[in-house]
Order: sequence, then structure tokens, then C-alpha cells
Amino acid sequence: MKQHEDHKETAPGTDLPDGQIPGPEQYKRAFESFGEAVRSAMDEAANKAREAVPKAKSAVSDALHDLTYSGTFGAVFIGTFAAELVPRNVRESMAQGARAGREKARAAKNKVSEAMKSESATDEGGEAPIDIQSAPADA
Repeated sequence: MKQHEDHKETAPGTDLPDGQIPGPEQYKRAFESFGEAVRSAMDEAANKAREAVPKAKSAVSDALHDLTYSGTFGAVFIGTFAAELVPRNVRESMAQGARAGREKARAAKNKVSEAMKSESATDEGGEAPIDIQSAPADA
């Protein structure tokens, strides 16, 4: 029993004997009701968020600017470098080959389209004909 009598009860985390009121630095703010605690927490969180938003906006804006600038710079650099690296006569030959390929593809498509139309006119099996639309002029 002597140990119990010698031991003075103290509030957790303080060295104050029982019966003394701790200062505000020793305990968190005491609230009269749960609702007051919730409102206070909401107000404090809203204020902190309002303080943080401009910093976050600035960081996101800077990151997006850097990402966009770097991506665009890289794409244009690589395209320009490749265009300058390949000799002019090779580039012109590739362009002529692409034009010739498009013309041959159109001719083949037209040939298939005509063959499909002539088959559908003579076909009485009840099958629907396949209509192949022409490509845009710039393709």
C-alpha cells in the first residue's frame, strides 16, 4: 500500500500532480462538444487547403509546361534532324514512290469495286453487295 500512497497520479504526458490543470502546451485544445471539434477541424483543414492550392497549382503548371516543351522540342528536333540527314534526292524519290503507291492502290480498289458491282447485279442469291467507298482525294 505504501507504494500506492507515494505515487501521485499525473495526467498522461505531464508531470503535474492530480488536481492541477495543465497549460495549453501540455494538452490539446479541449472542446465542449464533438460538433465543435468537427467544425474546428473542418475550418482548419479548409484554411490549410486554401494555403496549399496556389503552391500546388504552380507546381502542376510548371510540370505541364516542362513536359509539353520537352516533348515538342524532342519531336521537332528528331524530325528535323532526320529530314536534314537524308539526302534531298532520296526524300524526293520516297515521295514519288508514295504517290505511285497511292495511285496503284486506288486503281486496285476501283477494279475490285467494279468487280463487286458486276457480281451483285448478276447474283440472285439474296446476299447484300459490299459497297466500297472511294478514299478522300488527299489520301
